[in-house]
Amino acid sequence: MYISIADQTVVFLQAILFGAGVGLYYDLLRAIRRKGSMFSLLTVLLDGVFWLASIIAFTLFVLLVADGEGRSYVLAGLAGGLILYFLTLSPIVLAILGKVLSLLWIVFAWLLRITSIPVHVLRRLAGSRTVQKIIHKFSTKNFKKTLPFFRE
Repeated sequence: MYISIADQTVVFLQAILFGAGVGLYYDLLRAIRRKGSMFSLLTVLLDGVFWLASIIAFTLFVLLVADGEGRSYVLAGLAGGLILYFLTLSPIVLAILGKVLSLLWIVFAWLLRITSIPVHVLRRLAGSRTVQKIIHKFSTKNFKKTLPFFRE
């Protein structure tokens, strides 16, 4: 099948953009990994997610954009897009993602603290003498004595 030079150029430029997109996706996962602790399972999971998504995306790119034919200029465009992204935009994107993830972490910790207030209040109440007396009064033995449908 014949592909014109103009079509090959368009596919090559799309491959460059695809390579930059893969680099952006990698930086997103790298920023998450940096904000997480030195947790090796997190690293393994994020690497697995990256490679699985990259392989699926590249396969779909070749099938849909390059008409299912493996061309060398598609791989060259992908590599060129990755290199251009990592040399130009990657440090800026990592800095921005670091700030955004720090802000999200602060908001998440604040929401967690707010939602844990009822748990702390209930735990303090459960330890009080009045609640202990009420719990003791309604033990299963007392239920069986007072309510006929609990009897065996």
